[in-house]
Amino acid sequence: MPRIVALLIAAALLVFAATALAADPPLADTGAAKDVGQTQATLTAKVTPRGAATSVRFDLGTSTSYGLQSSSKDVGAGTDPVTVEIPVQGLTANTTYHFRVVATSDGGTVQGADATMKTAAVPVAPTRPAATTGGVRDVTVSAATLTASVGPHGASTSSKFDYGLTTSYGTSTQTASAGAGTGTSSVSARISGLTAGKRYHYRIVATNSLGTTRGADRSFVVASTPTAATLTAGKDPVTYGGAVTLTGKLAGSKVSGVRVRLQTTAFPFNTPFADTGNALKSSSSGAYTFTLPAVTRTVRALVIADGLPTIISKMVVVRSAVRAGITSLTRRADGRVVVRGRVIPATSRGIAALQRQSTTGKWLPLRRAHIGADGRYSVTLRARKRAMVVRTVGLPHDGGAHVSGTSRSVKVGARRR
Repeated sequence: MPRIVALLIAAALLVFAATALAADPPLADTGAAKDVGQTQATLTAKVTPRGAATSVRFDLGTSTSYGLQSSSKDVGAGTDPVTVEIPVQGLTANTTYHFRVVATSDGGTVQGADATMKTAAVPVAPTRPAATTGGVRDVTVSAATLTASVGPHGASTSSKFDYGLTTSYGTSTQTASAGAGTGTSSVSARISGLTAGKRYHYRIVATNSLGTTRGADRSFVVASTPTAATLTAGKDPVTYGGAVTLTGKLAGSKVSGVRVRLQTTAFPFNTPFADTGNALKSSSSGAYTFTLPAVTRTVRALVIADGLPTIISKMVVVRSAVRAGITSLTRRADGRVVVRGRVIPATSRGIAALQRQSTTGKWLPLRRAHIGADGRYSVTLRARKRAMVVRTVGLPHDGGAHVSGTSRSVKVGARRR
């Protein structure tokens, strides 16, 4: 009986020990690849066996489906992390590979995270450079930036641009290094001293120890633009409500067919200049003409010629003169003469100033009268022994919106005896 009990106790102890000693799965962290060449590399990882004998390998392939396996390596049964390095061979040059570590023990199999590497490219034997002429940018009236791409093809390479008015070129930029790499790089050069409106040809030239390559010819036209604009008023002042012609002319490298705009601002000049009427194109000689059909206040005017850059003329001022008139002469029984007329526009402080002409032709003051709300006035004169010539000067006194205007001259007969 005691023997049977002892056997049962021993069996229980064995089951307990087996349960207590059941292994944990290892820990596996994929590391980076090193010593990557064209056809080989060394894959690395950190693996913790966690007390059970553990073997390590890497899955490898050109996608996350892998498909290839490295050789296996035993890393023992310790409890501390172990750095694992396994070389792989037979890879394809210039190819991206996915890989992950796989650790196996009695506790199970664990895969590390996916990682990638790219094998080295097969060196290319140096050859003469590649050269492709590019476009042009930042073109002004005297300068431009030429662009191109250059492939050194593994040899130290320099580049320059040829340019000129024909495909014979005649001028070159300073040479610049394009390096010695196997890829293609962009190059550019700023050229200046160009003639506005002219077409220039250019090409890239690349040279290394294996030879010289010239890019295809390309061309561009240098920007052209007017450099000055004038504006002149056909008359100043302009009688109230009358029309005025404004003329001008462009100067510069381009004067024909340029878009020109007239801009004005009227008294009291508290608004910005704004386009007035329609824009027009300059003539072959650069001339242009605008008309203001009805000037009712003093106006400032200028023209803007569109170009690179925009050209603005000097400002001109066209003054609006009041319209003064004598509408009737009435001789009264007492011998006095009543002069009636009108000043347009009527202003609150407007004056009608009557003048007479002396024998020497000089105009001398006679009488003044305030104009009414409708602009009308009346002045009574004493007739003189001799006939006289008179006129009215309208004085607006409105701060500058208008200037004085003069009526026609009329004859007042001599005093009757």
